[in-house]
Amino acid sequence: MPQPDVHPLPGREIVVPAGASRDGRSVGALRLHVVEHGAPSRDGKALPLLMLHGLPATSYLWRDVARDLEHDRLCVMPDLAGCGESERPSSSGESSGQATGHASEGSRLEDQASLLLRLLDQLGLERVAVLGADLGGTVAVQLAARARDRVAALALVGTPLHPLLWPTPPVVPLLVPGVGEALLAALRARPRLGRRVVARALGARLPDRELDRYLAALRSREDAAAFLRLVRAVDLRPAERAWEQLCADPLPTLVLWGTEDALRSPAYGRRLVAEMPGAIWAPVAGAGHLLPAERPERVAEEVAGFLAEL
Repeated sequence: MPQPDVHPLPGREIVVPAGASRDGRSVGALRLHVVEHGAPSRDGKALPLLMLHGLPATSYLWRDVARDLEHDRLCVMPDLAGCGESERPSSSGESSGQATGHASEGSRLEDQASLLLRLLDQLGLERVAVLGADLGGTVAVQLAARARDRVAALALVGTPLHPLLWPTPPVVPLLVPGVGEALLAALRARPRLGRRVVARALGARLPDRELDRYLAALRSREDAAAFLRLVRAVDLRPAERAWEQLCADPLPTLVLWGTEDALRSPAYGRRLVAEMPGAIWAPVAGAGHLLPAERPERVAEEVAGFLAEL
């Protein structure tokens, strides 16, 4: 198995302008950290690939997958709002950055989808394929349902789309007021404990140097508070409705799953395939929940083959 490259891919900061969420609420401008790797195809036939991480991951999750795909297409990997190096939506609705105005409840998954649609506008990308892992796949489905003409295909990795899938056991303590704050404070004070907790939340065994990348986004009190807002804002009921909408108007869909996924059973992945007409099932033997880190070469291979058939 190829050894992972621990070096992150370079990114840039993009201010996504204010707009409206699907339910008409204001979603303010936010600064997103965006990694772009590879290049658009010369003939314009290879769709750009928007790659979305879950929690508590960041765009760093996709670095090896993007390196494997760099000769095929442009890969766009944002840190979701509130994650990694992107701006943290605040609890009061005020943006933390003076230059970016005001953010209104940018923590919800639906708001993430709205922000990403405006990010595509900023980048001049009219139509993309979207690859999402864990809750990143949940956001991908809501993005596709909101802008069906902008999303040509979906690839989902260990993605929850029904309320029965949330919360996972590692998340439950974070939802309890006071307990979540105390737990994250303990992680900041005790890095070894932090690594164990993050590894359990990610559903994967990773080297300490990789786990430290994800822990870095939780090491200040403000960052930890923003992360808790993200986790506590997760509601899969809108995602379920978006999924039902897409299943009624199918689009090409690839479902990738580790056969040893301890957080979400492969049986659930097969359920998604059964619900989406024409969806492709791609189990990865011997892998767990965090496929892009555990088996990046397989993820790249399956995604490249899938998109080549479009």
